[in-house]
Amino acid sequence: MAKTVIKASGREEDFDLQKLINSLVRSGAPQDVAQDIAEKVGIQISPSSHTRHIYRLARRMLKKYNHVSGLKYSIKKAISLLGPSGYPFEKYFGKILTAYGYTVELNRIIDGYCVQHEVDIVASNDKEQCFIECKYHTEGGKATDVKVALYVHSRFRDIKKAVEMKKDKTIAKQGWLVTNTRCTSDAIKYAECVGLRIVSWRYPGEASLEKMIEDKRLYPVTILSSVKRQSLDMLFSNNIVLAQEIADMDEETFIKKSGLDAKTARTLKAEADKLCPCKKD
Repeated sequence: MAKTVIKASGREEDFDLQKLINSLVRSGAPQDVAQDIAEKVGIQISPSSHTRHIYRLARRMLKKYNHVSGLKYSIKKAISLLGPSGYPFEKYFGKILTAYGYTVELNRIIDGYCVQHEVDIVASNDKEQCFIECKYHTEGGKATDVKVALYVHSRFRDIKKAVEMKKDKTIAKQGWLVTNTRCTSDAIKYAECVGLRIVSWRYPGEASLEKMIEDKRLYPVTILSSVKRQSLDMLFSNNIVLAQEIADMDEETFIKKSGLDAKTARTLKAEADKLCPCKKD
């Protein structure tokens, strides 16, 4: 008899063994290990288990195999821990864009044609200038709906009209909606129709938030299992958002820049070093 699972949204669906295997492989587990873990999880779960319970079981087994792979399996959960205000997520996505070659400004006030707008992120390169609205959810099952897409695109059109009246039109202007969860099918359909770019969990394919993170190992500091809320507040206030940033500093520099006590800083540094290769020469 097929087992059902309850997703974070409350919706029920059949337990998909292959889907679990794929998620474990993406975290760095070899195919045979992922298969073994998924089968053991499938045996242990009861009918109508919550996906969060399945995630915890799989993560626990994966960490026994390889600590780093276990951490990578926690990306989505780690992003949900950036809150609750949402501003750390804006800083985090700004760091991601910087790694992809954009010049980034956060929380800019920009005159639209009709009214002023506070834009979460303005990102530019030699080809485009992007006006980005970030929608952050602490609950993984909460999807961003079409009303948000309509709102973001309306703001962008007002900004674009004003900006293009004042500046060189050779650089493309683009509106983005970025979220750490999923978007509804109507939100995606609308965005594709009007040319609004969406970056969300698993969408769009090779340019999704998950893919952007994995391709350059841009993990948030919340992925480190030893980090505590008080430490996070200190790291964010000192503009340390990526685990890679910790790995790229020597120990003494990190202790001074982070503002953390030496013991805590050394623990986080050791964990970040395992997860992220140092980019220094």
